[in-house]
Amino acid sequence: MSGGYGLGNPSSAFGARGVAKRIGAVARQLPTCGDRLLDVGCGDGTYTVALAEGYARVDAVDVEPGRLDAFAARVAGTDLEDRVEVHKMSADTLAFEDGAFDRVTAFEVLEHLDHLEESVAEIHRVLAPGGAFSLTTPNRWFPFETHGVLWGDRRRSALTAPFLPWVRPLHERMSDARAFTTQEMGRLLRDAGLRVRAIDYLMPPFDRRPRAFQTVADGLESTPARVFGMAMVVTAVKPGL
Repeated sequence: MSGGYGLGNPSSAFGARGVAKRIGAVARQLPTCGDRLLDVGCGDGTYTVALAEGYARVDAVDVEPGRLDAFAARVAGTDLEDRVEVHKMSADTLAFEDGAFDRVTAFEVLEHLDHLEESVAEIHRVLAPGGAFSLTTPNRWFPFETHGVLWGDRRRSALTAPFLPWVRPLHERMSDARAFTTQEMGRLLRDAGLRVRAIDYLMPPFDRRPRAFQTVADGLESTPARVFGMAMVVTAVKPGL
């Protein structure tokens, strides 16, 4: 979802462990099954395909044609081909009827949206009463900018500016993606008419690190230190009639 904010990495850039942790966290908040699913900012379909088995019909939207082509090729000829439909579409103008979906997901997407409030309002509109919106997005209290640091026109390692997300004016100048506190996210969702059901945190998955790193990080997710996790996982519900 490109514009003033960066497009972000393709879904496949997240290691398998990082993808599994995000999907697992969402599923623990609310089982990932139902009639219709909309995956916003689907990219190359890494998350969508993992969720699709639980739904009778799946729609997936993104604005980047190359990633959508890769997604379409991924499901072509598989048993998902008749149930998954891929659309080039912006999150702030969803071409679906009101109340069409019982679940909407957005994995690492909201931080990249130019029209954030409008997009969340559209998600509220297309959710059925009682339907749920589940998302993952960067946590501002994680001390490193996960998208890298912009030094002028060059992107550098997050290690070059530790604690950058904690200094909001500097972060806005040196990053092309947002980071949220849980309070900010809760306010955004409530203002759109959604009721927050659950908030969790994920530590870095350390896909390419020794298992000891993974074990320590996973353990921290059940301690008070989890509030400094890399990502927050949120599920909010549209009130029923």
